[in-house]
Amino acid sequence: MRNLSFKMNWISVVMLLSLALNFFAIGFLYAGHKAKEIRMTRLSFDNSISKIVEPFPRSGKREFYVTMKSKRSDLIPIYREIMAQRGAIMDIIAEEQFDPEKFRLAMEEYRNKYHSMVVESQNVMIQVLEKLPLEERTAILERYKNPPERSYRRRGDDRRRDVDRRRMSEGSENSGGQRGF
Repeated sequence: MRNLSFKMNWISVVMLLSLALNFFAIGFLYAGHKAKEIRMTRLSFDNSISKIVEPFPRSGKREFYVTMKSKRSDLIPIYREIMAQRGAIMDIIAEEQFDPEKFRLAMEEYRNKYHSMVVESQNVMIQVLEKLPLEERTAILERYKNPPERSYRRRGDDRRRDVDRRRMSEGSENSGGQRGF
């Protein structure tokens, strides 16, 4: 009887571990999928839009990104079409006989798909900016003209900064102030 209860406890532990591992794997895969969707809607592929939104006040940036996230279901298919069109363009480039007209048409289709994505973000920017008073909009211009310095720590480049400082100090001590490279 004692052996039977030991086997039951052992099997229960193995079953619980297996169940936990399965839940972890499913959660990990789902989180990776969601993270990819979120990255797609952050407009990271269009740095120009991010550079326009960057000097917005915190509340304006938040509203922009929250609104864009709410449009994710509309934007993801457009983004996928853009990526598919990029692939088609690369296929045209790699064809044995390059066809300039085919390439031109593919690029035009790419531009049209890309334009539809940009128009969505512009509409959201208009919604955000319409709500801001003149003082906040002029502050956006000031932040754009004088952006805050990026800190090394934010990017995790402390070591690189220290190495650069050391090189600069070694270079100034080297043969009459000339740097040796």
